[in-house]
Amino acid sequence: MAAEETASQSSKDESSPPELSETSPVKVSRPEMAKSSKRKNCWEKRDLYFDCLEKHENEQSACSVEKEAYGIACPGSWVKHFNKLRIQARYRASIQQLRDKGATVPESAVFDEASMSQHD
Repeated sequence: MAAEETASQSSKDESSPPELSETSPVKVSRPEMAKSSKRKNCWEKRDLYFDCLEKHENEQSACSVEKEAYGIACPGSWVKHFNKLRIQARYRASIQQLRDKGATVPESAVFDEASMSQHD
């Protein structure tokens, strides 16, 4: 019984990063992120960092202040998750641009959730 409780407890300790949307219902397992104001602050810092990266053509050194604020406001597992989502979105957009120009892009070149989890 104690082993089951320990396994159950360890699975509860893992954080589940939210989706990108602020309006999605979010299951928060990290006590410090339970308050919506903390989640909103995390999302705001993430958006400021990603906007900076877009503005500076992904030059991370130009966005060091925003990156630090993002890392402080969000749990590390959320940062990792949001960064993966951004990479996926940028890749999909580039594939779509190629297709819009008439290029044939095989489906095997498109990321899916399973392939992203292999790159952890």
